[in-house]
Amino acid sequence: MSTLQKTIMKNKLPPRCPKTSGVSKLAPFGAGRRKDYTPVSWKQYFERFVDVETDGGTFRVYLSPEPDHPQRPRFVTLHGGGYSGLSWALFTEEITNMVHCQVVSIDLRGHGETKANDSDDLSAETLVKDVEQVLHKLYGDSLPPIILVGHSMGGAIAVRTALLPTLEPFVQGIAVIDVVEGIPPNCTGAAWWSMLHSSGCEERQLPESTAMDALASMQSFLRGRPTHFKSIEHAIEWCVRSGQVRNVDSAKVSMPGQIVNCETGLLATNEVESYQPVEDLGEAGPRHDAPHHDSILEEEGAEGEGMQHHFAKPAVTGDRGMKYRWRIALAGTERHWAGWFRGLSAAFLAARAPRLLLLASVDGLDRELTVGQMQGKFQMQVLTRCGHAVHEDTPGEVARVIAAFVLRHHITTATDNGELMNIASGPPGC
Repeated sequence: MSTLQKTIMKNKLPPRCPKTSGVSKLAPFGAGRRKDYTPVSWKQYFERFVDVETDGGTFRVYLSPEPDHPQRPRFVTLHGGGYSGLSWALFTEEITNMVHCQVVSIDLRGHGETKANDSDDLSAETLVKDVEQVLHKLYGDSLPPIILVGHSMGGAIAVRTALLPTLEPFVQGIAVIDVVEGIPPNCTGAAWWSMLHSSGCEERQLPESTAMDALASMQSFLRGRPTHFKSIEHAIEWCVRSGQVRNVDSAKVSMPGQIVNCETGLLATNEVESYQPVEDLGEAGPRHDAPHHDSILEEEGAEGEGMQHHFAKPAVTGDRGMKYRWRIALAGTERHWAGWFRGLSAAFLAARAPRLLLLASVDGLDRELTVGQMQGKFQMQVLTRCGHAVHEDTPGEVARVIAAFVLRHHITTATDNGELMNIASGPPGC
């Protein structure tokens, strides 16, 4: 079996989460060692939400508390495909603790609680127009300083939004997280897409290509995802154990924003505050250690953990007892994928505002951006030990990098806590 075949097959299994302590991140489902996957309300991280009416529909916007001065910057956060504005929950808590600002987290069209007139139109042009209209509805023509922060698809939208004539004078900074137009020369096809959900392209020696060529493999990846879940906890557990998000605290607040109740059609966030934890541990996996016909046997860890635990996979297709499904069918958005990323590197380098690129792996930089970075056209930071959802896996580190970025450009000032943390010095940038 070739290396590529092994890689693709291995990526269908839930990858191990990185260890940050001596305790295994993938504890068995025994009564005394099972993790808590109970969902958490967005109210622990945001002060309120507003539903903004635009020509395109009604857009849900989550807001942190008002800043101490109206001219403090607003961090406008744009999530990736399939996620929601709640994926920025932990980041919001961290960044507002470090610098004076407000976070404005938008559920993009077709995602979360947003109800668009045409939820299927996820073209880059439409998404950019949506963001523009939401911001003008919120602030009128006198916008405060704006910092656009986008992850994956949201990063591509953030870059294009920054170039709009109506918003460009107000955009004081752009932070793009783990998205580039091209791909490293040793990754392509399925390996490139699976790279987005891991930390690099180890053992993948493949021909050079571009992100445009790799998009065709997204469908294969999506077909391997479950379509339904038994409970909200079940979905959160899959999210963590599959590696989509490696931070369980973030998954507990963000995953309910990505699934809906099959019976009511309502987003799972509406059930969180009254949610009763699942008593039966079998909801997420068998209690016993014996192999089960629908379980995955985890391979022994590289560090000798010797984990031989079992996890019952959620159904790949609908099944009896499955109560929740995805909010958006990403496979149906294929016609828009190329438009999200085509020309992204050139657009990023053309933006006038200060630019920051955050990556999960240094291998993720394409040639155009490599040249631009060597010429000092933008700041780059690589954060290790995280997957594609960098801001969810390591929200504190991401917030610290972005806080140092805005302080460096004198866009805002540090809070008292930020001063104590010496945020101004920041981590070393590339």
